[in-house]
Amino acid sequence: MPEASAPAIPQDVWDNCEVQQALISRDFGFLCLRIRELTSMRQDDLALITGLSQPYLSMLESGQRKLTNIDKIVTLLDGMNVPSSLTGPMLRTPNRAISPGTKSPGGLEVPTIPVYTKAPL
Repeated sequence: MPEASAPAIPQDVWDNCEVQQALISRDFGFLCLRIRELTSMRQDDLALITGLSQPYLSMLESGQRKLTNIDKIVTLLDGMNVPSSLTGPMLRTPNRAISPGTKSPGGLEVPTIPVYTKAPL
């Protein structure tokens, strides 16, 4: 019997304005719910790709729990393969970060962060 492949979130999901707004506001419960609605995924599918448990995702989506642990946030975002142009490099593992000036699927540009150095006196 062939092994079933893990579900994947199509790239066009990240163009959805509600998905982008959920990322901006860090409403991870609504993010999970909206992604599941757009992709017809079950909570079990999302649990498989994110590494978070199905009961935890259920509580997250219902508002009973909030996702505040940075490690779990990074795990969720990496598992969903959220474009780092929508999350910023601070919320991604180093190999998933992108360079400033790159445009997201929704057309938002990642800002360039200025680096200041002390000038000699």
